[in-house]
Order: sequence, then C-alpha cells, then structure tokens
Amino acid sequence: MSFERFALDIYALSFGLLLIQLVIGAIMAVRAHSLVHCFLGLVMTLVSVAGLYYFLGSPLLAVMQIMIYVGAVCVAIAFGLSLTRKSGEEGTRKYGLAVLVPPFITCAMLGSVLLGLSEREWVGYPKKIDESPIGELLLGEYLLPFEVISILLTIAVIGAISVAIIKRD
Repeated sequence: MSFERFALDIYALSFGLLLIQLVIGAIMAVRAHSLVHCFLGLVMTLVSVAGLYYFLGSPLLAVMQIMIYVGAVCVAIAFGLSLTRKSGEEGTRKYGLAVLVPPFITCAMLGSVLLGLSEREWVGYPKKIDESPIGELLLGEYLLPFEVISILLTIAVIGAISVAIIKRD
C-alpha cells in the first residue's frame, strides 16, 4: 500500500466522519425537544460546514464560517436564548400527517442529489484556491463595510439584551 493511497483513505474517512457529524447535528437541531439542544445541534452543524469548506480546499471560507456564523450569530442566539427564555417554555410537538411531510421531502431531495452524484467519478484531492486577493480586499478596500457589519451585530445583541431586560421587569 503506497503512502498516497493511505493518505487518500484517511482523507475519505475523515470526510465521511465530518459528513456524519453534519447530519447528526442537523437532525439534532431540528428534532431536539429542548431549545438548548437545538442550539447545540446548530453549532455542531455550522462547525461541520466549516470543516467541509476546509476539505474542499478553501481554508479562508472555513475561518469565515467559524468567525461569522459560529462566533457571531450563534453567540447572539445564545444571548437571546439565555435572556428571553422562561422555564417550561419549550416548543410543542405536532402530531398527525404534518409530522410525515418534512422527512418525506428530505428523503426525496437526498435521493435526487444521490442520483445526480451517482454518475460522477471520484476525483481525488481538491485543487488549492488562491484566496489572498479576497483577504486583501476584505482588509483593504472593504474594511469599512466589514467593520460596519460587526458594529451592527454588536448593536443587535445590545438591543436584544435591553429588550429582554425590559420584558423581565
């Protein structure tokens, strides 16, 4: 067994484990009874998507995924959950035909994607993309809009905290 084949096997195995983590996180985010468990499933899914970006040869997108979605959006959701949720205030479960429709649609979409991918062949390692122009633009020409967005997110978190404090009193 050559080293290249061994590395490709490890690559495929770790990619498969990442996909399993992504699916488990997505199911947990949708099906958990507790909002906190739904949130943890969302975080696990977003981290897995960042791992997929890294495996597909784009570490800049992986870092941006971690910084923006896991670092900012999930922290804002965590603040919202911790400040606005009352004890015993969990979502209700629906029963009947409405429970069967989302899994059916999901399985149909998965089947169509797998059918489309069945005709493709394994191509090996992804090509490395030069992301330095994107980084230079974000830290150069587009630095001001990037910082304005971060300030906007901070204002949104402060607004959520103030609304939650006002509603508690």
